[in-house]
Amino acid sequence: MPTCTAATRWIRVTRHEPCAICGHVDWCGLSEDRTVAVCMRVKSDRPVRNGGWLHRLAAASPPRPPRRVYVPASPEPERDWRALLERWARRTAPVDHARLAHLLGISVASLRRLGAALSNRPGVWAFPMFDARRETIGVRLRAEDGRKWAVAGSHNGLFWPDDLRAEGPLLVCEGPTDTVAMLDLGYDAIGRPSCTGAVEMVIEVVRRLRRRDVVIMADADGPGIGGADHLARALTEAGRRPKVIRPLKGKDARAWVRAGATRAVVDCAIANAQHWRAG
Repeated sequence: MPTCTAATRWIRVTRHEPCAICGHVDWCGLSEDRTVAVCMRVKSDRPVRNGGWLHRLAAASPPRPPRRVYVPASPEPERDWRALLERWARRTAPVDHARLAHLLGISVASLRRLGAALSNRPGVWAFPMFDARRETIGVRLRAEDGRKWAVAGSHNGLFWPDDLRAEGPLLVCEGPTDTVAMLDLGYDAIGRPSCTGAVEMVIEVVRRLRRRDVVIMADADGPGIGGADHLARALTEAGRRPKVIRPLKGKDARAWVRAGATRAVVDCAIANAQHWRAG
């Protein structure tokens, strides 16, 4: 039997070559000639100073060539999004909603309509994302300093209040806070996860809600306008006659409202806009 000496060279286990004792892919080690393993989980009568246990393997074997193993980029278990959001909502105090509303220049009532809740991280807000059947499929996070990301495992979906009135046009906005700004003006509004996202979901929602008058609220930049045109084309091909408007002041719908836009101002912009046509 070979001996384990101070000169023995050790390698860490990997996904391609897991521990020969416990089968895990981290913490443990193998001698370079594969005759000895140090396992950090399975005990033996040979403890070593690093906290693991020495195990001799049956026989030396040459290093195995790497094999291709598919590992998803972000493997995540299925989550109960509704339960997660309800738990966070129970911990969200009225003063928390009031602070975010003041910070963003929007109303507490519309934040609540969109399901906004303070997450388990201080200063980070959660907004549910829905598919076209209004099933929760993910959670968008927004820090009070403006950073945006999503809970791991989320699928991009729509920001969608559950009490649309079916009066007037349906506004399609970009992101949850622009959606809240249009809700504040009394519009029926839903939000996309980005300027190019959820096109098929929007079309299905429009069909499900039987809405013919659809107005796309574009951000006042190149990507925003391009994404709005792409959605308008898709809605036109689906038998709708959408309009595209953009803020007359500021970079997006919320900035426009903060700059003084009222329902009358936005109504005027919608009335003056032509139904979308391919250029």
